[in-house]
Amino acid sequence: MNRKPSVSGLFYSSNKEELILSVQEKLSMSGGTVPGGHVIGVVVPHAGYIYSGNTASYSYNAIREDGRRKFLIIGPKHSGFPYSTCVYPSGTWSTPLGRCRIDDEGVRSITSTQKDIEISESAFDEEHSIEVQLPWLQFLFGDSCMILPVSMGDQSMERAMELASAIGDLPLDHVVIASSDLTHYEPSRSADLKDSEMINAIESLDVEAFYSTMQRINASACGYGPIATLMLITKRLNGKITLLNHSNSGDETGEYSSVVGYASFVAYSKK
Repeated sequence: MNRKPSVSGLFYSSNKEELILSVQEKLSMSGGTVPGGHVIGVVVPHAGYIYSGNTASYSYNAIREDGRRKFLIIGPKHSGFPYSTCVYPSGTWSTPLGRCRIDDEGVRSITSTQKDIEISESAFDEEHSIEVQLPWLQFLFGDSCMILPVSMGDQSMERAMELASAIGDLPLDHVVIASSDLTHYEPSRSADLKDSEMINAIESLDVEAFYSTMQRINASACGYGPIATLMLITKRLNGKITLLNHSNSGDETGEYSSVVGYASFVAYSKK
């Protein structure tokens, strides 16, 4: 089966040439020094490219020289339904840049150890958090990349622990992409303060502290489950997570009265 794009023309350009130019431009403006060691994964925002694309590009520059071509993409289910953790079954997923192949072997691997992780195509309907990551991968790696899409309805710590356990040794030959925006629809100063607290908790790799921080500040990050999963995997591999870039939508629109926060992180094993 081939999954057609659902947010092409909304979150990113539906025109192939315009999309290539957009991604190319954003990647050329970010970069900097990335910590050495084996990359475990990245945290990437998933808003429209005009809002979060500059921040997202930092994560993709962090993995562009990685030799692996398998990407485990974990996104939240914004509708909350289905409530279970679901994996896309098989086939391909299209964008204006072509088709991404589904990693069938990876699907079998993570669904064979956890009965609560389901295989479902419909769980990904009308959900943008995974699809918006595909053009970046296609631009960087062409048709050589394979994706393993995972949707989290229930993003509790328990479900994150189950998923991290099911993923097992996959990060050894997969790059994990945790898709999440941070604070939603608050004044810039308030959003930045809340984001700062979440960033500190994420870098600590203390998942319990991350969830308690989220509760204490009444955080509205939408992909905290995917972030927690990457934190758990990173801690198991004795790695670290480092912030690469933080911004909010006001940095692009000039409107700071109500913003959404974005952050890119890289998770890596120590040398």
